[in-house]
Amino acid sequence: MTQNVTGIESLSYTIVRSARRTMSVEIQPHGIVVVRAPNRMPLYEIERFVALKSAWIQRRVRDAQARRALVPQLTGSRSFYHRGEVRTWGFAGDGADLTVPSRVKTENAAISYVERWQRSEAEQVFSTMIADALPTIGVPGLRYQGLRIRAMRRRWGSCSSTGHVTLNGHLIRVPDGCIRGVVVHEVCHLAHLHHGPAFHQLVADVFPDHALADAILDAWTHVLYDDVLTP
Repeated sequence: MTQNVTGIESLSYTIVRSARRTMSVEIQPHGIVVVRAPNRMPLYEIERFVALKSAWIQRRVRDAQARRALVPQLTGSRSFYHRGEVRTWGFAGDGADLTVPSRVKTENAAISYVERWQRSEAEQVFSTMIADALPTIGVPGLRYQGLRIRAMRRRWGSCSSTGHVTLNGHLIRVPDGCIRGVVVHEVCHLAHLHHGPAFHQLVADVFPDHALADAILDAWTHVLYDDVLTP
């Protein structure tokens, strides 16, 4: 359900109702505004809530658009993000960065091939970065039990109490420094399974440029929502 409110400038937003008690506003990486409200909340109450927050919402939307502008734009239907760069795929003779084997005949089959290739690249890159980071945290690194790669829409990674590190497969799309920042963050959870001062100090010790990497990664967050290989 979409409603409009006029403030400093026209503002469009989507209302998502659920069994909740309070209202909230979410600014998605694309700049899309989502207002979450209780099922029985009157529409005028939602409109008043949005109007009160309109200046803040518009500022956050502009921030999201500015961050996304920092990311290089895809150049065509056969382009994709890989390790922070725009790459292209194609068939023999196309002059693309990644050549699809001749046995692949259709566009959809080619996309599947590119996805598998990126998955293989992710396994190699992530595993190498984890191996590099483990010795830097000392004995807690021995708790590491393996890497899992999943496609997630809201998280770049996680670390379980059992020592398994899970990384978002889409992470292979972002610059290497950002990948390393996520890897170090999750590996440091092997020593501190929380976000307290000791954890943040360890992250800073292992990867001094983590704050810059996090800021750049924030600009790339929209790739979690984009199916960039869809024909």
